[in-house]
Amino acid sequence: LGGDVYVYDTVLTDIGIAASGSNCTVKFYDHGTLQEKSKIAYHSDQITQIRARENSLQSCSLDGQIAIWDLRQSLAAPPALSFRSKDPALSFDISSDDRLLVSGSRLDEDYHVARMHFWDVRAGGSQPMHTFENSHSDDITQIEFNKHKGSQMLSASTDGLLCTYNAGETDEDEALLFVANTGASIAHCGYFGPESQFIYAQSDMETLQLWTDDASLLADFGDVRAIGESGIPVDYMAAFQYCPSEQRLYMAAGTNGGDLHLFHVGAGSLEHVQTLSAGHAGIVRGFTWNLNGGWAVSGAEDGRLSLWTCQEPPKPAQSAGARSGSGSSFKSESTSRTRFSPY
Repeated sequence: LGGDVYVYDTVLTDIGIAASGSNCTVKFYDHGTLQEKSKIAYHSDQITQIRARENSLQSCSLDGQIAIWDLRQSLAAPPALSFRSKDPALSFDISSDDRLLVSGSRLDEDYHVARMHFWDVRAGGSQPMHTFENSHSDDITQIEFNKHKGSQMLSASTDGLLCTYNAGETDEDEALLFVANTGASIAHCGYFGPESQFIYAQSDMETLQLWTDDASLLADFGDVRAIGESGIPVDYMAAFQYCPSEQRLYMAAGTNGGDLHLFHVGAGSLEHVQTLSAGHAGIVRGFTWNLNGGWAVSGAEDGRLSLWTCQEPPKPAQSAGARSGSGSSFKSESTSRTRFSPY
């Protein structure tokens, strides 16, 4: 589809690896060969987020639509369910009981509000049940349900606020539980921990903080690019993933040249685990790790997907404050065989 098309995000689905591209499509690839299997061409504007659940893929877009696809059906057909917002959708999530869908919007500059729309998943349609518009004053970059605490929901914004809610409440003032001010524009956040009791918050200024779900600050790492002073070059954070069996939070951080470094995020330190090099020649936008399967996939602005295999569980090689070591048992399938250019 042209060399100017690059990968925005990657997720693992029941039918393979899904990758969203800057040409408003989602493509599916075999996780063993990275051969293209199918494609969704539905949205008319930038796809801002994709998620996966059993037999389904969900996507949202600046065209205001959130779509749910049944992966057992033809992807050439319309989505199984779709929800249309009057606002460009930047983020969304679905509750663990599959009943409630919430989307976060771009700031409405005419009315100076950023909205969260709530839908009944079973009903579908274009009209949300209710809308919150007082919690945030700028783009809502993340919506996340707590998988262990029923209706507890997290939102984050470029206004620097992390907000937790009881999403079962329809009144915004009653629903809002806690507010944490990170002091920086939040790009991504999420729950982690054995009971999803902790929150990581990544800013678009490449700072990182850890919080409890009741808004107590656990750790403030500041600008993670300072890791470079220890000999491990980092230009940005690419992704976070929690491993339940190890009870560890991992961070993938990259360089502008396309290398990735994996870190274990501790309560007060970043431990360098492994380096993944030669898989990309541009900024990595998506990194998804199949912790049980022993492989990972990354997608970047160079338009490539790279498949990585791991022979043994990763262990911290050293603290990020120490000198850089190899510590790498990962290898890139795209370097040992062919360069994969999905778009």
